[in-house]
Amino acid sequence: MTRDSIIIIIIIIINTDCGKAQINKHPSTEGEQHTLKNKLKEDLQIMWHKVRLLQISQREKLPRLKTNSKLIKLQEKINGVIEELLEEDEMNITDINNLIYTAATLMTQTLNEPNKRGKNRRDVKFWKIRMQKQISSLRKELPIIAEIGTGSDNVKLNRKKRKIFKKYRVDRNIEAESASKSPKN
Repeated sequence: MTRDSIIIIIIIIINTDCGKAQINKHPSTEGEQHTLKNKLKEDLQIMWHKVRLLQISQREKLPRLKTNSKLIKLQEKINGVIEELLEEDEMNITDINNLIYTAATLMTQTLNEPNKRGKNRRDVKFWKIRMQKQISSLRKELPIIAEIGTGSDNVKLNRKKRKIFKKYRVDRNIEAESASKSPKN
């Protein structure tokens, strides 16, 4: 037996519950969580060093965050990192205040990162999209309006003409005048 197969067997034995084996599909999740926690700890320490250099009056005001599942998970992770930092060093009240502000800043920056999908959508302004839709609808109506003077017997075309007249509040007499003025072939 190889080492990997022994590890998988041990994981199956550990994860058994009432005789049902549960295979751990992601054995590296603990390692990934550990690296994420280390990255979070490094980011927190770097930002904490920057905050220590600022006076309290120089700090920018942080926006209020909406409570959701992402915020709660991130808060739990950051609280774990803060507990580790508090165990390592003895701190005075100013250092603790700086650490709390740093954690709040890190949470705000992490949660306010723009989404990839939302960013592409905001590249085109809403007014521009609305204007393009209006232009395309007017272009669609243009050939129907051009057919007014021909006096065609097409039922669908006549229905579309009536809708356009109603939409723009055009009098029906104009259609009759334009039909009489246009030369017939």
